[in-house]
Amino acid sequence: MQPNLEEIEELATAPLLSGEPSPLARYAHLLEGPDALPSPRLPQEYRNGVLSIGVLLDGQAYVIRGDREIVLAEEFGAENYGLSNVRFSKEGIRRFLAGESITGEDLLKQLETFLRRFVVMGEDLPSLLALWLIGTYCYTVFEYFPYLVLRSPEKRCGKSRTLDLISMLGFNAHQPTASPTEAQIFREPREDGGVQIYDEMEGMTGDKERWSAVTSVFNVGFHKGQVVTRYRKASQGQRKETFETYVPRAIASISCLESTLEDRSIMIMMQRLLPGQQTERFSLRRLDYQAQILRDDLHIFVLTMASTIAELYDGSEFPDLSGLDHRAVDLWEPLLSIAAVIEASGGAGTLTDRMIQLAERLGGERASRSADDPNPIIIEVLDEYLGLGTEAKVRAEDLAGKVRTRLGWDSLTLKALANRLQPLGLKSTRWREGQTNQRGYLFTRIQIDDLARRYTSGNLEQPEHGTAK
Repeated sequence: MQPNLEEIEELATAPLLSGEPSPLARYAHLLEGPDALPSPRLPQEYRNGVLSIGVLLDGQAYVIRGDREIVLAEEFGAENYGLSNVRFSKEGIRRFLAGESITGEDLLKQLETFLRRFVVMGEDLPSLLALWLIGTYCYTVFEYFPYLVLRSPEKRCGKSRTLDLISMLGFNAHQPTASPTEAQIFREPREDGGVQIYDEMEGMTGDKERWSAVTSVFNVGFHKGQVVTRYRKASQGQRKETFETYVPRAIASISCLESTLEDRSIMIMMQRLLPGQQTERFSLRRLDYQAQILRDDLHIFVLTMASTIAELYDGSEFPDLSGLDHRAVDLWEPLLSIAAVIEASGGAGTLTDRMIQLAERLGGERASRSADDPNPIIIEVLDEYLGLGTEAKVRAEDLAGKVRTRLGWDSLTLKALANRLQPLGLKSTRWREGQTNQRGYLFTRIQIDDLARRYTSGNLEQPEHGTAK
């Protein structure tokens, strides 16, 4: 028999009528105070308006805090910290504790000057790289931090040298590696929280199973708090482990990467040096002392300015980015927040405006450049064959080889290339060179400029080495 309405009401009010405490009253002590926060994450943690960086001093783990205090890592409450790759020197720590400050303008100029010594760059690229490097020292301030992807038509365009500079100056940065394992990518963030650097990534795209495992980690590692889970053998079967994947990453490749990976990146196209352009000889041994001063300056600047950067990042928007999609805005806001803080301190004049213009320019390319849409890449290759000329003649084998490299399509045949070019209005033809008949493609500057307007973000330009188009 179902209880009637009076019986239900009596059951509902029984604890109150009997004088017994309600469940809420019995367990209220467990619900008092704020929710527990996860343990601090070293070697870099931003919490309660203070940036903290882990260091090893005489073999003991300590934390350098933005309020110019040093505490033991154990007292700080940090767990699973790895500090083997920390590069904040004792002299730099002394300077910080003594009250020294670094102005954003001076730091930016020093970084730009250092970068220009070894890679020929366009006007805005050194500023972009400098801001990205500064961001690696306070990336835990941000919800997202962009990957930096360097692309080029072919080898010897300055990608590897730029990665060497990032390795030298980035926060706890690793040496560039050409063939990372999945385990390396998701374990290293726990070990030292440092910048991960990958060169010649086009060499991995052929191994689809391994590349899929690697990109699964990349796809979440630009977002703070994202994790991957893995199982390992234990005495009682399998044990689940969780790995945080959020760290800055720099990647170099000739061919296209996964569209989802490029979607999480600021991409820069690099070009070969022009005749007569020269750079200074790069030597890790000779430059280490200068690099250490810059690394100390980077530590000091972000420790003192992280709260200001965070305040601007959390409370401001950049309306001039309205033309970009939401993901691109997420990627650029950290760098623009740093730029705005530097500019507000009295230096760098139009830095923020210049970076916004660069964001719009690269954002347009980002929208048109996709591994799923090969037309922009094919048009780019045709434009490179034209160079500064008004017409070009290219053998089909040569064109197919370059397109294969750029797109990572090892199986692209001459017939498949022809099928791709025919809808663009380009048909193969024959001509005679000496005693040999050749088959290939003839095209003009007018044709390629017209295709660029139709299928890319705009007219193709001839960029300098290391500049974004």
